[in-house]
Amino acid sequence: MIVQGLIVLAASCCVTSSVKAQIADLNISPKRLVLDQTSRAGAVYVFNRGSRPATYAVSLDDKVMTPDGRIRSLEEAAGAAEGAATIARARSARSMIVFTPHRVTLEGGSSQVVRLRVLRPLDLAAGEYRAHLTVRELPPESAGLTADQAAANENGALSFQITTLLGVSIPVIVRQGPPDVRAGIEGVGYAIGAAPAGPAPGSPAKVARVTLQLLRQGQSSLFGDVEIRAMAGGKLGALVGLLRGVGVYTEIDRRTVEVALTRIPAPGARLAVVFRQEDAKPGEALATAYLTVPS
Repeated sequence: MIVQGLIVLAASCCVTSSVKAQIADLNISPKRLVLDQTSRAGAVYVFNRGSRPATYAVSLDDKVMTPDGRIRSLEEAAGAAEGAATIARARSARSMIVFTPHRVTLEGGSSQVVRLRVLRPLDLAAGEYRAHLTVRELPPESAGLTADQAAANENGALSFQITTLLGVSIPVIVRQGPPDVRAGIEGVGYAIGAAPAGPAPGSPAKVARVTLQLLRQGQSSLFGDVEIRAMAGGKLGALVGLLRGVGVYTEIDRRTVEVALTRIPAPGARLAVVFRQEDAKPGEALATAYLTVPS
């Protein structure tokens, strides 16, 4: 799932709500939708978890994953490193997906189903195509200044009301032909560094991190979890690090992943780095690599 901040300028000088609160207010399920040849239609659920009514616009957008693992619009990607090559490899599904509704108003605590249908061309080549279903909150009708409020400004002062609005996107993947989901792991590294500032007193000052290159080796995208496990007696042991929902889309072949560990392992400890898919065969380990913690 991709979260975007949309700032709408209306005509008094405050941020009406925090981005954190809005993320909690708007939710989409599932976080990823795959439509294969046996799935002509799908459904996405939009939830307004807030206490006030909100109106949302629903759209299909083209986005790409750049080699740094970020999801960007085509305009953003064009200015990024290797962005042009990434855009050239992407295959859009926008033209073959229809959906409804395109706009919805939800009371606080209510939900709406967005239904999608795939219209595949008869000559569609085998492979994977993708669009991103984006739900954006629209500004309330009360946003901005009334004529009386504007006339009350003294000395011709310019005033603004800044409303931070939320957009949430999920990938919608159309697959033609059987999935080809294969992965590899390279370049595993280990480092200890300063921990991010914790909200509670007594948070650790340092944290161990494992970095790796996650490789997409099949024709389909990757999506799954990266686990770091301690080895015990030659077998996978306790989970000491986990990063969920890691994707590598078809326009890139690899991306760098960093996983923070729950504790600092002892020097010489043996760790396993495992990528488990959440796609064709959820939970299957597609790739494993090993690391010995340096002294």
